[in-house]
Amino acid sequence: MHRRPAPAQTGTVVVSTLAALIQSGICVADTPPVLDRVVVTATRFPAALEQPVGMTIITGEDIANSTATSLGEVLSRLGGVHIRQNLAGTPDQPLDLRGFGVSGDQNTLVLINGQRITENELVSARISAVPLNSIERIEILRGSGSVLYGSGGTGGTINIVTRAAIGHPPGGSVSASVGSYKGSELRAAANGGNDQLGFALFGNRTDTDNYRHNNQATVDNIGAEFALSEGPSRASLRVSGNRQRVRLPGPRSESQFRDDPRGTSTPDDFGKLDGWDATLNAQHRIGSIDLAADLGYREKSSEYFNAFSGGSFASDVNAHVTSFTPRAKWSGALAGMQNILIAGFDWADWDYSNRSVFAGDGFSAPTSENANQRNRAAYLQNNLQLAAATRLTLGARHERVELTTAESETPIPARSRSYSLNAWEAGLRHDITAALAAYVRIGRSFRVANVDEVRCAFPPCQALLEPQTSHDREIGIEYRTADLAAQLALFDISLNREIHFNRLSGFFGQNENLPRTRRRGVEIETSLAASRTLDLSARYAYTRAEFRDGVFGGVVIAGNDVPAVPRHRANASVNWLALPSTRAVLSVTYTGAQRYDNDQANRFRNMPAYTVADLKLTHTIGKVTLGAGINNLFDRRYYSYALVDDPLSPTSFNAYTEARRNGYVSVGYCW
Repeated sequence: MHRRPAPAQTGTVVVSTLAALIQSGICVADTPPVLDRVVVTATRFPAALEQPVGMTIITGEDIANSTATSLGEVLSRLGGVHIRQNLAGTPDQPLDLRGFGVSGDQNTLVLINGQRITENELVSARISAVPLNSIERIEILRGSGSVLYGSGGTGGTINIVTRAAIGHPPGGSVSASVGSYKGSELRAAANGGNDQLGFALFGNRTDTDNYRHNNQATVDNIGAEFALSEGPSRASLRVSGNRQRVRLPGPRSESQFRDDPRGTSTPDDFGKLDGWDATLNAQHRIGSIDLAADLGYREKSSEYFNAFSGGSFASDVNAHVTSFTPRAKWSGALAGMQNILIAGFDWADWDYSNRSVFAGDGFSAPTSENANQRNRAAYLQNNLQLAAATRLTLGARHERVELTTAESETPIPARSRSYSLNAWEAGLRHDITAALAAYVRIGRSFRVANVDEVRCAFPPCQALLEPQTSHDREIGIEYRTADLAAQLALFDISLNREIHFNRLSGFFGQNENLPRTRRRGVEIETSLAASRTLDLSARYAYTRAEFRDGVFGGVVIAGNDVPAVPRHRANASVNWLALPSTRAVLSVTYTGAQRYDNDQANRFRNMPAYTVADLKLTHTIGKVTLGAGINNLFDRRYYSYALVDDPLSPTSFNAYTEARRNGYVSVGYCW
């Protein structure tokens, strides 16, 4: 049985009908940004870099001045990340860097302050648990992140850095908004203290009926950070909790999408999710050596109920993750050249349980599943300044993964396996001029199958899947002045044993290791401060995702497109300070044609391309900001995800309808 939820058992939540105007919780001045040294954590240590190699940085100010109404939209419109509707029934859009389709969120690693929140399940990272008013910046690094972070970073890493408790003047913000589909949102954030002792608090609540019937959603988030700094030492404790209650409308058939796009065929389906996490961080400097460590714990529980013709399915999932990540950085000279060496150890222990019941007329079939995964890894990364304008980066990682899974109430024996995995990277950057730089990167990355991908519903069961490996290559150029920034990257990812749900295999399809596959493409980003009152930005990505070999169910798929990967994506934004206190922002996003999911045979027509425009107006009166926005300005009728009805002889599709034109108004106070 396939591990991706069947169409009748899934839903989607689009919490895109409302937004607080002061999205980041930061008082934003209407002055043009000043380019300066940017502090990033791409090396798992804060470092001041004038030009991070191939990195996109989204600041809290960028978020506040955008039209985005969710973190997923921030990543899409400002970071060029491909998003679509979530099939797990939570307001957490799947994220896809560099064209992995429905497995994009398993190949894009999501971090909060350097700690991974990507799950060991076929679910998207809970980005809705990160309120926008808690974000200081977002760092997007495309390409392999396996050396520093391990499995799942082949497409790239997204590190969400929250607002620190120390290093900011005391202040805060509150905001509220109401919008279409009975949408409402409240946000609050505050921080205080001094350079030695500080705190930061944040929280938000979102309620909406959404565009679809049976699609009500409530999301609550709350968190706090407390920090202490004394000389060369610093310690902090961050705790957060989140709660989601959602109704699941299910997909629409082709005729239903045409005649009743807002309807539902699953009026009884719902989902619940509760989670909390805590991270204790300690840092200390001894001469030229920086020491740091994070001790983290994360817990979640979720419930889903799905009714279908003749019965129902219910599941209760609990997962716990404990992690410890000590690391060290040495800054000094090596053979007379400036050098930075980073070494670390990652330890993680993940426990999982799933209690589910299939029920129908006169029968009930309960099942239980328990799984455990242990990760132990050591890594090194060295940055050597070969010359004043040339920097060489070398890195390697060795990781051992032990996975055990057992299913009761079935005649399936427990299965376990150990993996020894290696990743490496090499990069060279050269500053041609003060504004222009070129770089090249090569490396190897890996991904281990998650618990949903190795589950076996019917014996005989296949052995646990092999790890996915890839060879990654990238070249790029970057140009940056006070008014203009641009970067161009060309990439090639050659994969072996890619982990993929193949609908052509078996009666129901199955997760398996594919023969060779490839991702190739071009990415362009540019931004221009055209004047003191007008900022322009644009992003474009061409991605070719293809099967290079393979025959499944008698179908040759070599040369075919991987489903759910648009070849062309583009975004353009205009940010105009019309008056000293009035700002208008227009964002236009284009997503090109792509294959429907489950159409590995490429026998059905393409999903249609779509273009969506969003507009936001804000006006500031002292410390109060008023705003109004319209999403899907031109009332585009479209869907971002759909799958064919039959993988061998497709005649139609099931789609997940996106919201039509909707609006909101907001008010915020910042001090």
